[in-house]
Amino acid sequence: MGHYWFVMFSKGSNWGQDSATTAKLFQKHIHYIISQRETGKIITGGAFPDKATWIGFEIYSCKTSEEVEKITEADPAVSSKIFSYEIHPWATSKGEVKFE
Repeated sequence: MGHYWFVMFSKGSNWGQDSATTAKLFQKHIHYIISQRETGKIITGGAFPDKATWIGFEIYSCKTSEEVEKITEADPAVSSKIFSYEIHPWATSKGEVKFE
């Protein structure tokens, strides 16, 4: 079994306050997530475009919840309170989830 972390993002307390600032923070968020994927700390994720309560998720490959929290708190969309988040441990068989 692999041990991963499922991070669910929802609207934070500063969601929608300034559309120009929010747009810039979304771009910074995307660049940050890409950088974490390049290191292997985040393995996949994405946005929910249907305007649901959750706006997106990422699956982390980290040893501890503290490591996940540190990475997530450094995300510009989280640190600016555009996003809030929940962290949940997630176990699955290694090799079961594949994306091409």
